[in-house]
Amino acid sequence: MEHASLVGFLSGTLSPEVLAGEIATEVAACNAACEAGGSGYIIITDGPCFEVTREGAGRLLAAIAEERLSFELANYVADCLIMSDDFDFADDAVRDAIHFAEDDSRPPTQDETIQALAVLAA
Repeated sequence: MEHASLVGFLSGTLSPEVLAGEIATEVAACNAACEAGGSGYIIITDGPCFEVTREGAGRLLAAIAEERLSFELANYVADCLIMSDDFDFADDAVRDAIHFAEDDSRPPTQDETIQALAVLAA
């Protein structure tokens, strides 16, 4: 994933659909490697430090809730945010929202995602 694309998505200048088009192939390759018993790799280019705000985290959760970004892709985005040294979370609510999207134990329901958005907005 390109750092600039992730920043664009979080800032609202890149739509979820465009982001999905940019990362779908690398996410599929990562997941295929995991399913084949190997290791999937989360890849993100370096860039300047960027603070993930409540608005940016909200865009990620809203994209999941509105089905504009599949959970599989949103989960990869969240993994990139957590694993990169170039992204900082503005506060604990942002961190919790990103970890919500990163939890791949099962896809969240729409109601759970809407509830996570409400907590983030509080």
